[in-house]
Amino acid sequence: MNYNLCLLPRNEKYQIQLDYEASYWAYQIKKGKTSRDVVYGNILARPSSEQDYLKQQFEQYLTVM
Repeated sequence: MNYNLCLLPRNEKYQIQLDYEASYWAYQIKKGKTSRDVVYGNILARPSSEQDYLKQQFEQYLTVM
């Protein structure tokens, strides 16, 4: 199956970007390159509309990894 991300609406592209960031933060935690405090500081620095989604995705990736 082939997906062209360029054809997605702008808000869906942005959701994918947020998901990518959350997965990268979880990866950094698992590899010991950063701490939860730093990640949550980054999340809290974002607009409030994004914070819940980022927290949810970050915790989900931590349980999966």
